[in-house]
Amino acid sequence: MIRKKTTKQKETGKSQQTRSLLFKTAILSFQKEGYDETTMRTIAKKAGLAVGASYYHFKTKEEIVLEFYRTTQEEANIQNIEFCKSNLDLKDRIKNIIRFKLGQFIGYEKFLHVLSRSGGDPKHPLSPFSKETKQIREDAISIFRNAILDSKNPFPSDLKEDLPLLFWLFQLGIIYVWLFDESTHKRKTELLIDKGLDLIFQLLKLSSLPIFKSVRKSILSLVNLFKK
Repeated sequence: MIRKKTTKQKETGKSQQTRSLLFKTAILSFQKEGYDETTMRTIAKKAGLAVGASYYHFKTKEEIVLEFYRTTQEEANIQNIEFCKSNLDLKDRIKNIIRFKLGQFIGYEKFLHVLSRSGGDPKHPLSPFSKETKQIREDAISIFRNAILDSKNPFPSDLKEDLPLLFWLFQLGIIYVWLFDESTHKRKTELLIDKGLDLIFQLLKLSSLPIFKSVRKSILSLVNLFKK
């Protein structure tokens, strides 16, 4: 379930306009000048604001990137809900979630390379595995969970809890590939999405067979280790 903002987080009027201006200015600067090259002072100056005023809304550049993650996540959730109303096929739903996410990132590749740098370090605040991104991570996994709920595709009940996490990890891998994909129209990424999902769903069908029950349990035990 996507978390709603608390009363403390809600801003209205001029305050919200200022926050929005800072956010848009920062993201544009990250993309044009680079994430490392951009400072909070630079962002405030380009937005025509005092440095102190900018710190009221965002104390660090990391907070701005986290806001970007949250914003795109909320948009993705809304889009997924609408898509699922007209399509019950789970593979189509998963493909839609991943492609929509990549579409959101188009034009932001340069600054999103910070994700690739920090991704493997769970102690880095921008890592998708950090404590700072915990809620964003859970919201992202919830999108896959919602897509699974009323889909027409049958799969073993013991997979129901962990399948959303596995799909999210697959999406994360796709994003990393996409960021460095220099093929025309990101063709390699598209092929990876199609072939990867074909393989995943073939394995899901096989996992339903009684003969694969023990293998399925072993895989799920490994997933539980990762979750800890």
